Amino acid sequence: MNLNSLWAFIVGLTKTKLVQNAAIYTGAEVLNKAIPFVLLPVMTRYLTPADYGVVATFTAFVSILGVFVGLGAHGAVTVNFFRLHSNEISKYIANVLLILLISGGVVLFLLFVLQDLIVTKLSITSAWIFMGLLLAAGQFITSINLILWQMEERATAYAVYQIAQTALNVIVTLILVAGFRLGWFGRLAGIATATVLFAVMSLGFIFWRGYVKFEVNGSYIRDALNFSVPLIPHDLSGWLRTGVDRFLLASILGMSATGLYAVGYQVGFVIGVVAAAVNLAWRAFLFNKLIHIGETGKIKLVKAIYGYCAVILFLSVTLGVVSPWLVKVFLGKNFKSASGFVLWIALGYAFDGMYYMVVNQVFFMKKTKWLAPITFSSGILHVILSYTLIKLNGPIGAAQATALSFLISLIMVWILSARVYPLPWLFWRQEQAVAGT
Repeated sequence: MNLNSLWAFIVGLTKTKLVQNAAIYTGAEVLNKAIPFVLLPVMTRYLTPADYGVVATFTAFVSILGVFVGLGAHGAVTVNFFRLHSNEISKYIANVLLILLISGGVVLFLLFVLQDLIVTKLSITSAWIFMGLLLAAGQFITSINLILWQMEERATAYAVYQIAQTALNVIVTLILVAGFRLGWFGRLAGIATATVLFAVMSLGFIFWRGYVKFEVNGSYIRDALNFSVPLIPHDLSGWLRTGVDRFLLASILGMSATGLYAVGYQVGFVIGVVAAAVNLAWRAFLFNKLIHIGETGKIKLVKAIYGYCAVILFLSVTLGVVSPWLVKVFLGKNFKSASGFVLWIALGYAFDGMYYMVVNQVFFMKKTKWLAPITFSSGILHVILSYTLIKLNGPIGAAQATALSFLISLIMVWILSARVYPLPWLFWRQEQAVAGT
């Protein structure tokens, strides 16, 4: 591909609905997932390191509950939206909500049994333990609503909803933390208020738009569980890679190191926010196109993936280079050393963004059972790497472990993706062969 044709390809791509939707999704996703980053200048002035510990522990607790509350069945809605008639997808969603209800009841029982242990180990009060369950269920319901807008390619509705939820979260947090000086409680109250209110609204939207028709269907339940249950190790792996490092740092090096790492992590996570936003638009486009795609389309797909990989790696390195100035200006000299974590975290999430580009083909082919051993083993590997590198290199070892574990996961899943849905990853050999004839 010469420069003129490459430029024509890029210009043509920017005019497609994919890129237009990606821009909208990116704006909404940045505002939603970058809340901790946006609030850092305020939080670092009103929260103590101990407060940061409580907030980090609770959010990690909600994340692990989210793995089991609903069992990730909302993801099955994505891959079945184009396969089922509108009347059938409504029944499918009703059965997904039934899975949420049953799994939530089981988790509630376990929390009652284990609450004393959780309070002792995590220093979370009983009230917030059960609030965590409510928030996990609320996130599940909102995810279904957003998935439906995403599949309908209604990017504006998606964005407005995300922005409104973000605004409420920020406003309540600022009032309670900066105004009433409620510390960690104010931050968690902001999260809880926005999550619960918008979950109720999401449920209302789902019913109002006719996406729920109650009819217990064993085949739909089995289909959703066959998709989601094999992904539980995958989700656990994700939690291990984003939660365990904080616990290890706190136990080995103390809360000060943990707080600095958490701040540096939030800055580097900007790359993760961008990657997740692009994937939202890309996934809907990809699933629709993969149903009917020829060899020419596959080559264009591979070129787009390679181009994306180059861009996100460039962005991560750039963020790492400017991070010392960024941290100094926005967070002050007390958090200056947090910049040392940024490059490693940014690279890790660049690898994670590249992972999205290859794992979606595995989802499309419904070969999710093969992801379980790969992703769970990479999560375990992350724990081992984190402990070893923290011991060897201090707190920077946690960031290095994040980058390495994401890279290893990317390599393994790319190999899997190439096997279940072959693409011309060495397309230039075909083009050279054609040019030589």
